[in-house]
Amino acid sequence: MTETARIAAKRAGAVALALAVVAASAPGDAAVRICEATVSSGPVIGATEQEARKKALDAWRFKALQHGEPYASWRLATGKLFTCLPRKEGGFECLARGAPCTIEQAPDRREMRQKRIGI
Repeated sequence: MTETARIAAKRAGAVALALAVVAASAPGDAAVRICEATVSSGPVIGATEQEARKKALDAWRFKALQHGEPYASWRLATGKLFTCLPRKEGGFECLARGAPCTIEQAPDRREMRQKRIGI
C-alpha cells in the first residue's frame, strides 16, 4: 500500500467514525442556555485581592439566586466582567457582573410535534 493510499484510508476511517457519532446522537440530546438580565455584585472591598474576589463572587451568586438555584453558577454566566483594583487606603475593590444562565435539555422535536397535533 502506498503512502497516499494509507492517508486516504485513515481519512476515510475518520470520516466514517465522525458520521457514526453524529448518527448515534439521539434527537433531544441538545442543551440550550437560558439567561436572565445582567446582575452586578456592586463594589466589594477586601483586605486582600483574594478576599475581595471571593466576596464579589459571593455577592453576585446571592443576587443570581433570585432567579433560582440553577442560575447561581458564575461558570455559566454570559457577558462576564470581573475586575479588581487596589485601593489607595489599602486593600482591594472588586466587582463581578454577568448575566446568570442555566442549561436545560431541549425538548425532543418528535415529542413537541406529537403534542402540537394531539397524538
